[in-house]
Amino acid sequence: MSDIEKQIKEQRLLLDSDRPREGHEDRFRQKLERLPLGRPVRRIRFRHAIQVAASVVLILTSAILLINNNSGNKLAQKDIPAAVMEAEFYYTSQVDARYDEISGFDFGDAEEKAMLLEELKDLKNYHQQLMKDLEANPDDNRVVSALIRHYQLKLEVMDQIITQLNQVKSAISENHEKESI
Repeated sequence: MSDIEKQIKEQRLLLDSDRPREGHEDRFRQKLERLPLGRPVRRIRFRHAIQVAASVVLILTSAILLINNNSGNKLAQKDIPAAVMEAEFYYTSQVDARYDEISGFDFGDAEEKAMLLEELKDLKNYHQQLMKDLEANPDDNRVVSALIRHYQLKLEVMDQIITQLNQVKSAISENHEKESI
C-alpha cells in the first residue's frame, strides 16, 4: 500500500464526519420536483442580449465598410496607371500647399477670403469628373492630359493669387511705414 492510501485509511473518520444537515435530501428532492420535466429553463438577461446585439451590429458595419472601401480602392489602383497616380499625388500636394498658403493670408474682409477659398474648392468638381472619366477609360491619353492640364492651370491660378496677395500685403506695409515716418 502506498503512503497516500495509508493516510486516507487513518484519517477516514475525520473525512467522513462532514455530513449534510438533517433534511438536506428532502429539500433537494423538493427542488427537483419543482423543475419542469425535459430541458431546464434558461433565462436570457436583457442587458446581455443588448450587448450581444450591439457587438454583432458593430462587427457587421465594420466589415461592410471595410469591404466597400477596399474594393473601391483596389479598382481605382488596378485600373489607373502608376505614373498617373504619382502625378496625382504630386499635384495634390502642391495644390494643398498653396491652398494652405492662401488661407494663411490676412484678408481685410472675411467675406472676400471665404468667397476666394470657396471658389478654389469648386474647382474640385471638375477634377472629380476627370477622375471618373479616368477610371472609366484608364488608357485614354486625352483624359490623362486633361487631368494634368487641369492641375497645371489650377496651380497657375493659385500662384497668381498668391502673387497678388503678396503685392497687396507689401503695399499696405509700405503705406504704414510712410505714415509712421
